[in-house]
Amino acid sequence: NFFAFNTPTAWYASVCARTLGINPEHTINLYPRYANIGPVFPLANLYHAAQAGKIRENDLVLVYSNGAAATAAAMVMRWGDVALGSVPAPPIRVTQEEEKIHLVGKDYLLGEASIAVQNSDLSREKILNAEPDKRLELIENYLLDYLVNSLQLTSDQINFQQSISSFLDSLAVLVLRSRIETDFQVQVPMDRLLGDTTIGQVAEFIVNQLVLTTLISSELVGISDSSKGEEREKLSF
Repeated sequence: NFFAFNTPTAWYASVCARTLGINPEHTINLYPRYANIGPVFPLANLYHAAQAGKIRENDLVLVYSNGAAATAAAMVMRWGDVALGSVPAPPIRVTQEEEKIHLVGKDYLLGEASIAVQNSDLSREKILNAEPDKRLELIENYLLDYLVNSLQLTSDQINFQQSISSFLDSLAVLVLRSRIETDFQVQVPMDRLLGDTTIGQVAEFIVNQLVLTTLISSELVGISDSSKGEEREKLSF
């Protein structure tokens, strides 16, 4: 009768609900309230579900909790006449809309594919061949397109001054980092994508890394050519 999801955005929960064929009215997304505090979720899910009237006496409830090292526990219970404790303090800066789950369109599974198509024409070579004053803009638009399409946002919901971590959880950040490193062949530390680092700062870091790695490669080639020349001179002598 009831399902609970721990997701960084209501959009992720909507994907789960649509995939499993679950009525949104039988779901609740508590991530905006409790983030990644895993031990809290089994109890918090039941409390908020009962408080919101999503589960009632005699309903069957699946309680599922996952832990470290791929461990998990699950139990099906029949909900009884349970008295709830005092209402917890309201969350800071969390709106009811963030906790709502709306089913995404039928084409949501094409999301990743559309992201790949839109960004596939931007490569390391194209960035380096662009005018220096245009490189930052290209990377910024690359990151913006990725977030807009992967999170089903509109362009006015995101800007370069916002942090990536305000939109993505740690797992989604890993996926983004992998895509950046594949497309541009530069390494991006996780701490550059987490915390308060803005989208613009991440784009600037990527541009600097591209230029730096190119200069280092050029110097190594020059040193190698010079060493070969010296070796030829010694042999001729």
